[in-house]
Amino acid sequence: MYNAFYGLREKPFALSPNPRFLFLADSHREALAHLLYGIEQGEGFIAVTGEVGTGKTTLSRTLLQRLGSETEVAFVFNPKLSPLELLQAIHIEFGLADAFGRTGGSWRELSDDLNRFLVDRKREGKRVLLIIDEAQNLEAETLEQVRLLSNLETETSKLIQIILLGQPELDAKLETRALRQLRQRISVRWRLAPLSAAETEKYVRHRLRIAAGTERPLFNARALRAVHRASRGVPRLVNIVCDRALLAGYAEGAGEISPRLVRRAVREMAGGRSPVARIRRRWREIVFGGAAILGAVALAAVVGINRDGALAARRDSTAAPEAQPAQAVASVDAGPLAALDTAALPGASPAAATSPLETPAPAAPASLEQALRSTAPEVSTAAALDAALAAWGEAPHSLSAVGLPEALRILEDSGYAVLALSDATVSLLRALDYPTLLRFPAADGQGPVALLVAADDRMATLEGVVPGTTLVVPREELEARWHGEAFVVWRDFEPLPETLNPGDSGPAVEWLQHALAELGFLARAESGRFDLPTTAAVMAFQQSRALAADGSVGPRTKMALYAALRRYGVPRLAASHAGGKLG
Repeated sequence: MYNAFYGLREKPFALSPNPRFLFLADSHREALAHLLYGIEQGEGFIAVTGEVGTGKTTLSRTLLQRLGSETEVAFVFNPKLSPLELLQAIHIEFGLADAFGRTGGSWRELSDDLNRFLVDRKREGKRVLLIIDEAQNLEAETLEQVRLLSNLETETSKLIQIILLGQPELDAKLETRALRQLRQRISVRWRLAPLSAAETEKYVRHRLRIAAGTERPLFNARALRAVHRASRGVPRLVNIVCDRALLAGYAEGAGEISPRLVRRAVREMAGGRSPVARIRRRWREIVFGGAAILGAVALAAVVGINRDGALAARRDSTAAPEAQPAQAVASVDAGPLAALDTAALPGASPAAATSPLETPAPAAPASLEQALRSTAPEVSTAAALDAALAAWGEAPHSLSAVGLPEALRILEDSGYAVLALSDATVSLLRALDYPTLLRFPAADGQGPVALLVAADDRMATLEGVVPGTTLVVPREELEARWHGEAFVVWRDFEPLPETLNPGDSGPAVEWLQHALAELGFLARAESGRFDLPTTAAVMAFQQSRALAADGSVGPRTKMALYAALRRYGVPRLAASHAGGKLG
């Protein structure tokens, strides 16, 4: 539908495998190298696991293309079979069935037929390879029968080599006691990792280039980051998100895919309805309502100035003028009045010329409660957003007002993750150790927003409640006014899964072990397996950071690790306070 509009010759993100679009990330290249090496060395069993959509089938197809004619392959796609049915399927794949595709006999008879076939291929100098996809669906009894196939061997080599492809549940099955003999025979094991953010960008650009026949950068950099966040680097999900984003762009006539279009695609995939229209309506109410108020105030100011000027002309010229409300409004937003050179007016001294248009700086609020009442929620949110960006070393957006949903969208489009909490405490935020957006309660649910930048046992420092002002308040008062709604702004620096659990393995676990060792919680070298020592080290780290010691590494634990590791340079909650002290 959108191919012609975007100058594409074919659909770039089709879900069906197409060798022309082959893209091997680092994890896939390493897995392929391990597979080829294991086959070349005559290893009996090889296992490759990965989450749904990470490219296991693509990897196997690539492997088949790399194998020469001296290798005969049977590929079993649907292994939800009994031991006898699996052996019959293997016969069919190797062409051992009759002309009608029928196999007969007992398991023993079929095994003998297969053994003769393998011996014949060995005499011909051929290698025989059995690949079982979705192997996690095999029952333990069938897996044990697969192990028995590997007993078919000569005195010097295996007659058949077996590759098991499956989801992480396969790893769990292999770790059971019932399958310990099979587990011991697997000489090569590899787990495919999702694409990193950089690999996701290369993957999308690669597929667009193949589909267009030339470079076609339809997704801007921020949109590609949004694609990676939505898909978590799983290639199949990347394809789905990009396909829907292109369709959304075509529907709107957009020449370039933006983060907004990616978010729309994700919402449509999830079957949800977009809140954008509601936010825009609210924003128009704020803008036009504010404009009407400012217009009325300005009109009153003009009328007041004209009226007061007429009254002053009838007064004694030596009488001291009284300050008028219109002058205070002008000092907030003088507009054309600010361009007047009042010092040039006849008979005006410098002091007399400037004082009527100047107003002393507003007094600092006497309490947090007064500060919360003094600023509109959208204004405080804009100030808190800029404070959060500044904490991360980013340039401010300098918006005069913004709603919280839009502020969070801006942060996510800028490459940050946001951990939303509904029942946070200052103690928890100190444990996470990141500057955090706090939303204060209000009758309509849209209360003021502030950035917590420092906290200790007695005091807390806030930015954004009153724009341009840093407030230091008693922690007790903060906890009385704030009801626990928080948004922790952080950055997920490493291509880690959302949660790492005991039993996992691979590069993400190696990074975790290296980090724990660097922080002094793990003494030994990295094994790449989330084993018992690693679990104990995670729990010890979690306890040291006042986090729930559950042994799993989710967003909160990842955030605490990034904060503890100096090389990431994340902003942290300060223990000292500087600014206007309240209370």
